[in-house]
Amino acid sequence: MSSAKHRFRRLFSGLSDNLLPLVLLGVATGLAASLVMICFLVLLNGLLGVWNGASLEDFESLPRGWQLGLPVAGSLLLILLYRLTPASAQAVGLAYVLERLQFGQGRLPAANIGFQFLAALIALGSGHSVGREGPAVHLGAGIASQLGQYVHRPPSQLRLLVGCGTAAAISAAFNTPLAGVLFAMEVVLMEYSLLGFAPIIAAAVTASAVSGLLLGAEPILLPVTLSLASYRDIPGLLLTGVGIGLTAVLFHRLVRLFLRLPLPSRDGRLLLAGLLAGTLALAAPQILGSGYDTINVILGEGLPWPVLLLILAAKLLATAAAIGLGVPGGQIAPTLMLGVCAGGIAGALVPGTSDPGLYALLGMAAMMGAVLHAPLAALATVLELSLSAEAMLPAMIVVLGANLVCQHGFRQPSLVITLLRARGRVLQTHPLRTGLAQRYLSELAGFRFAEFDADGSGALAEVLHGGPEQVVVRLGGESYLVGGDRLAALLQEHAEAEPRERALRRLLLPRRRLVELTGDASLLTAIKSLQQEEGAGFLLPVGRQGLGLVTRAQLVEVLTGEGGLH
Repeated sequence: MSSAKHRFRRLFSGLSDNLLPLVLLGVATGLAASLVMICFLVLLNGLLGVWNGASLEDFESLPRGWQLGLPVAGSLLLILLYRLTPASAQAVGLAYVLERLQFGQGRLPAANIGFQFLAALIALGSGHSVGREGPAVHLGAGIASQLGQYVHRPPSQLRLLVGCGTAAAISAAFNTPLAGVLFAMEVVLMEYSLLGFAPIIAAAVTASAVSGLLLGAEPILLPVTLSLASYRDIPGLLLTGVGIGLTAVLFHRLVRLFLRLPLPSRDGRLLLAGLLAGTLALAAPQILGSGYDTINVILGEGLPWPVLLLILAAKLLATAAAIGLGVPGGQIAPTLMLGVCAGGIAGALVPGTSDPGLYALLGMAAMMGAVLHAPLAALATVLELSLSAEAMLPAMIVVLGANLVCQHGFRQPSLVITLLRARGRVLQTHPLRTGLAQRYLSELAGFRFAEFDADGSGALAEVLHGGPEQVVVRLGGESYLVGGDRLAALLQEHAEAEPRERALRRLLLPRRRLVELTGDASLLTAIKSLQQEEGAGFLLPVGRQGLGLVTRAQLVEVLTGEGGLH
């Protein structure tokens, strides 16, 4: 077994930024993530089948006592799970993945993955108003991160693998490979790169093929054929976009309200979320669970707009409470249902000749795009879930209007950014700072230098025997970087030890001092450090390779030279 592990690690140990090996690693990630997601979906569907039979999310047919009590029971189980789990393993979800990408070098602990698996099963199986996408992203990204750490990948490739795992998990869960790719690059990695596209596509395609082979290719949403009846309906589409944008703003503010609710106890917050969901379900049972069955009804047969308004109001409160009070679930499915209800209301009230179902379909994309600041992923999600390519033109109009209202009109951040800020984390969103924050010194570190302890009894002549270009000199608890030629000249000029030592001390100027790190650091952190004081660079531990050196000159060359920063 150990020899097989060694061969597997050696297969990927030499990976660089060459495309083919990264694509192969993306395929491996897609396979691993899809198998985990398949296990999760089988268990979740089995649990839902106990309550709802073959129509897995038909919470509407449950007795009213079950509709009230099931979310409360789920909250009690979540409280028990939290009490049995160490605090270090309790952080989960899409926000946690983004946090680990920017502040944890893409390393997602295995314990948190296991906790996410169990917590999501309880939350989704008990009808809380959350989705499976957040847990899917964490599970896929976590499996990918563990695989990357197993084969000793550098931080930049761990980051890419997290994108692969995200795309694979979404693709496996929903059979939407394109949406998975765009979501990974738009929401998780927050950038598009030519190098990243191929491995992420390979992961998404692999996961979709494996899940389709083992689970079948049953669509979550029933295919619909909806298109714009007349270009005269475009003003109505613009009004719809504005309405969806305002709904997204209201949703953001409700989430922040529940985040700030003065309930310090997690037990109390989870119990309140369950009570709110159960109570609201008595008036609108459609809010329980992810709501894909209700979405299919609205897109197909339609519902009267007063009923849609009731469902929309109850779903807004239940979902905002679940997310703001800490129920471990996703946000995409609830935003799709909020969007389909708001769009359905617009389709009934806005003048026009197009099918009201079209407005409901467009509302899904617009709400998801406005809440998560992910318009392309939202469009791809609706396209792949509905198989309605004819709806793309009007969808872009509505998505644009909703994003302008929410993002620019009311200055609302992405919901994920809001959740991170509530945890005291502020992500870098400026493209340049984001790039610097997500690359690390260990990727630039060199190891071709000699070391000389001026406080010890070592001989400088022995250190210079091999003709090193750079020497790290340690004196008085500090480290300095000096060229080997300068030390060789000093050795020739001063044959006696005492004058040589005095000359060496004069040579060790503050600008030659090295910052010694106990761990890796991002390029953004490194640049800020060099701004604050003079210094020649950094010394840091780099895995099994030992002590690494990154000089100020290296940073300048990497940041200003073509192709220096990948």
